Amino acid sequence: MAFKLSAITWSHHYSFELGLIDDFGLIDLYAKEGLSGIEFIDGHIKSLESDHLLKLKKYALDKGLSISAISAGNSFGQETEEGMKGQIEYVKKNIDAGVLLGAEVVRVFAGWADPKIQGKLWQKAVDAMKECGRYAETKGITLAVEPHNHGGFLPDSLKTIKFLNDVNSQYVKLNLDTGNYMDKNMYKAIERTIDYAVYCHIKIHKITKQGYMKDFDLEKIFKILSKNKYRGWLSIEYEGQEFLKGDKNKKAKNEKEFFKIAVKKVKELIKKYY
Repeated sequence: MAFKLSAITWSHHYSFELGLIDDFGLIDLYAKEGLSGIEFIDGHIKSLESDHLLKLKKYALDKGLSISAISAGNSFGQETEEGMKGQIEYVKKNIDAGVLLGAEVVRVFAGWADPKIQGKLWQKAVDAMKECGRYAETKGITLAVEPHNHGGFLPDSLKTIKFLNDVNSQYVKLNLDTGNYMDKNMYKAIERTIDYAVYCHIKIHKITKQGYMKDFDLEKIFKILSKNKYRGWLSIEYEGQEFLKGDKNKKAKNEKEFFKIAVKKVKELIKKYY
């Protein structure tokens, strides 16, 4: 079965924030680790102006990388019309950037809101995503909606399915993040929603130098992916730095040391299950 291995630049967000690496440097790093693609957080791109995006695209090509996705940090949990309009335009700007970068996917969120008013805002979030989906269709882009906890509209698999069905667009699919579902059984949630997936984040939290993890059973996750013949991008999202106490420098050092271990672990699982 085919596979395509990428990583999201959130894996190095402290390094980026400290100025230890820029967007071109991230391409160099991901190419060095033997990845096939790079998924850019939009804030990790120096400029979304066309000149810079085209230079970035060419640089990635020369390094043997595809831009697997660009990731927007939008939220359609807006109470005001002005706020919602701003978020829709923000997503559309990312869609335009994705076109220039040669990406086929733009990762988006349904968003966040106070749980007390999420029911009232649900349809507005659906309508906003529908509008973005219609725009994405005109550009040949597919939106990949990522479920999210911490007050998100889509903390579990059932709400995720409802949202995607309510939007009802072939250009609005799922980013299957393997660590975000809050269902009692996360692995059943992954299997329940995998048919909606057009993109996949392989979430990695704490990992030892020997590649051992206790937060997620990656063996079980890869068995599900393989069994269901998932063929889209696998994008590593390393977040082990978030569990460290200390300043950003310490977290950036962790990113540098353990990201490569995470990549090695995922490659081993790909070889075993794909």
